[in-house]
Amino acid sequence: MKRTVMALMLLSPITVGLPVQAADSTITITGYVRDNMCRVAAGSQNQTVDLMTNSAKQLFKPGETTWYPVPFSITLSPCGAAATGVKVGFTGTADPDNATLLKIDGGSGAAAGLGIQILDAGKNPLAINASSQNLNWSALSGGQANTLSFYARMMATQTSVVAGAVSATANFTLEFQ
Repeated sequence: MKRTVMALMLLSPITVGLPVQAADSTITITGYVRDNMCRVAAGSQNQTVDLMTNSAKQLFKPGETTWYPVPFSITLSPCGAAATGVKVGFTGTADPDNATLLKIDGGSGAAAGLGIQILDAGKNPLAINASSQNLNWSALSGGQANTLSFYARMMATQTSVVAGAVSATANFTLEFQ
């Protein structure tokens, strides 16, 4: 037994010091840079859309909207030469009664029983917090400024709308093609 242990002790430094062979491997990383994005023009970065004064009587049941949607736009400038399309999504706090609408801020003197609906250029509703696959592409002209048109309006979410101030905040996200 002593001889076996002694032999192992004598051989251990030899095995520890032997070089270990490993295969040489290479990772090649490639990519491509495209000139397909746009900047948001300064005048479009922080804007206020005035929905004006509307009658609570217009909003007499859920789904009813104010008569005239208010236009607003987002200008993208400059755009890269390869810019061909963009998806625009709006994010914010969804209304608890209708998750496709933007929730209005509460508080003293605030309206209640309604939310804000955002519409695209064709006046089709855009759901708040919609996933990218549910957004449509808007065409862009590369190498120049592009203005995207939208609308906003109030929509009743309850049978009884309380008159008061209407205020809400949404952010917009851009996905370029």
